[in-house]
Amino acid sequence: MRVLRKLGLLAGLLISTITSGWSQSATCPTVLSGKIIGKDNREPLMGATVYVRELTTGAVADSTGGFRLEKLCPGNYTIDYQFVGYKSVTLSVVVGTEPLITQPTITLAPENETLKEVVVTERRSEAQQLLQVQTELSGNALDASRGQSLGESLKTLPGLYSIQTGPSISKPVIHGLYSNRILTLNNGVRQEDQQWGSEHAPQIDPFLASRLTVIKGAASIRYGSDAIGGVILVEPKALPTIPGIGGVVNAVAGTNGRQGTVSGLVEQAFGKKLTGLSWRLQGTLKRVGYAKTPNYYLENSSYRENNLSGTINYTRKHVGAEVFYSQFYTKVGLFTGAQVGSLTDFYAAIARPEPLSQPGFSYDLGRPYQQVQHDLLKVRAFVRSERFGTVTAVVARQQNVRREYDIQSFSRVTDPELYLKLVTQTVDVTWEHQPVKTANGGQWSGTVGFNGITQGNVRRYLFLIPNYRNYGAGLFAIERYARDRWTVEGGIRYDYRWLRAFFLDERTNLTTARTRDWRNLTGSLGTTYQMSHNLTLSGNLSTAWRAPTVSDLYSDGLHQSAVAYERGNPNLNPEQAYNLTVSVEYTGKRLYADLGLYNNWINNYIYLKPDSVPIVRQRGAFPAYSYSQVRATFRGVDATIRYKLTDQLTFTSKTSLLFAYDHTNDDYLVYIPANHTDNGLRYDFATDKQRRIADVYVSLSSQYVARQNRVPTVTQRQENGQIIFTGDFAPPPPAYSLLGAEVGFAWRLGTRPMTIIVTGTNLLNRAYRDYLDRFRYFADEPGRNIMLKVKLPLSFDQRS
Repeated sequence: MRVLRKLGLLAGLLISTITSGWSQSATCPTVLSGKIIGKDNREPLMGATVYVRELTTGAVADSTGGFRLEKLCPGNYTIDYQFVGYKSVTLSVVVGTEPLITQPTITLAPENETLKEVVVTERRSEAQQLLQVQTELSGNALDASRGQSLGESLKTLPGLYSIQTGPSISKPVIHGLYSNRILTLNNGVRQEDQQWGSEHAPQIDPFLASRLTVIKGAASIRYGSDAIGGVILVEPKALPTIPGIGGVVNAVAGTNGRQGTVSGLVEQAFGKKLTGLSWRLQGTLKRVGYAKTPNYYLENSSYRENNLSGTINYTRKHVGAEVFYSQFYTKVGLFTGAQVGSLTDFYAAIARPEPLSQPGFSYDLGRPYQQVQHDLLKVRAFVRSERFGTVTAVVARQQNVRREYDIQSFSRVTDPELYLKLVTQTVDVTWEHQPVKTANGGQWSGTVGFNGITQGNVRRYLFLIPNYRNYGAGLFAIERYARDRWTVEGGIRYDYRWLRAFFLDERTNLTTARTRDWRNLTGSLGTTYQMSHNLTLSGNLSTAWRAPTVSDLYSDGLHQSAVAYERGNPNLNPEQAYNLTVSVEYTGKRLYADLGLYNNWINNYIYLKPDSVPIVRQRGAFPAYSYSQVRATFRGVDATIRYKLTDQLTFTSKTSLLFAYDHTNDDYLVYIPANHTDNGLRYDFATDKQRRIADVYVSLSSQYVARQNRVPTVTQRQENGQIIFTGDFAPPPPAYSLLGAEVGFAWRLGTRPMTIIVTGTNLLNRAYRDYLDRFRYFADEPGRNIMLKVKLPLSFDQRS
């Protein structure tokens, strides 16, 4: 099947039949701020609501009456200003590309008539309930990342990196931490898959999300243990409330790998007797062939995805319920040039400048490969009381089945060499109490909650990790106080974790069990000071912890897709982290600046250390890794600057600096991201929004990644005729620079909208290797890639 040919035919058919177009602007940089006061006493109306009809979102005025609506795209908006006991005011606001709009003070007059009940629903992002450093990918910036994996999409955010296994597997990295130190919430549910492996990518379809939010820094209080590095929130848009049927189609085509991706969504809100009932269906098909470096193709680097999800929701004034189901299926080929049969072959492959096998392009996908399916079922319900607040309960079940196939089958059958089935049940109950006003003009708000989790893992075929049962429970409380320009937030949490691993003695056929349990108390304290409408200072001090996983403790086998022998350490202790973050944000008419500093102290930091000592198995000799524990620090700076040189020309700079150190051995840590900076210019053409072609922009960017010089010293010696490396298998690759570009516009042929974005990466087709790519030992990174992304919103009937 020639995916690109069919995709091109589909895109041509869509374009030829479309009669209209509108899209979000290329970026959503604007912040709208203002103040709401009462006409009778000229006092601030704390708690007044600001509601944007077109976005079905809003904000709540603070104790000074001030409000902020962030990340608004260019366009016309209808905004309702409401407060109980006062007449509502509705205003139209035109948003261009300016970074800051300050509205004149909004004055609400008292309502003299008998008031009818006013119900305002504010759909807040989960992250907006926490006073921590955050960054977000949404709007057109998210559209421009379509077709990429979750890890690749987030790499554009400051402080975010990606650890890779070739071009098809990418894991998010926050401030140098990844895997079990980062929690991912998939539509409000803690994602639980086999995330401990460096080549185990998150099984989440990014097309599900209308917003990707990253909480940088320890966030264990709200989300539970393990969130030492941060939290990634994959948040779908709210289900429709206006009666009618609508949807959207995304199509993506790429030159490198000849990628073809189609994702569709259809949704409906009912009216009349079924008011409050809505549903949504979504699905994605993705096919990618061999990736191409500037000089050769990477054999067997193709991959496929088939994803689907469905939601049904019923919401009324004080109650609501939702059922969500998703299935993620992927089959990922692993570069055969990294699959070796002996340690000698392994070292020879590292020393070789190019792989021996350099085939032509193909969509073929054979051994070695991974096959993973992740199913998620979620039920959510809430009860809201104007007196007592809101109680929300979420119950979910996940099943993750992972199969890993070696380059050859020892048994000469189709069975995988590694089979892991992980079943997880989670329950989350939270109570948000009603805001409580104080006599001095302040306001208290807060949340109390419970999180519970139970897991069971079953393995078959070759041994890597044992079967196990895992239980966990946590209680937390977060309280926030806001007065004038100050907001202070504090939280406390208690966690308990229990793990029992089962081992089978194949000689006696007897099963033995080892049981471990841990408990911990964590806390956090954060504050924000609004110095002015333009300048905000924030700080947060948090503690977090992570109990050792079964892979940390009991791994003992050949990891097929990693081509390495991994050994656990049953004597490991829990990680304990102390995280300090400080940030300053300035938003002016032409200048936007955000500077964040962080320092993460981690006692008993657990990592997979390359031993480089060969282990002889049936297939050959392999390098070995073992889990080690040290006292480490991770500190760094994230900086974003955006400056409007003219009304149409904008300069943007994003820089991330990271310094990690092993204090136990007085040395550096392995696999820590290198410092990098991304700088770009964007020009927005002045076009009439009523014309056929509108919202035209073009941008040019340059990314520089430094050489990672802060690494353990790489040494080698001979032992029994074998060359043995220590520290790493090869020194870090040189620094590199990449040139990228992006062009986007809205194509309007009538009333229906279309967004078209063309992106180009590594435009100079430069050969380079990235330190965080496990395949850097064997091959270069992919070369030039041009991607076409088409987004077509659909409307099957007229919404009123």
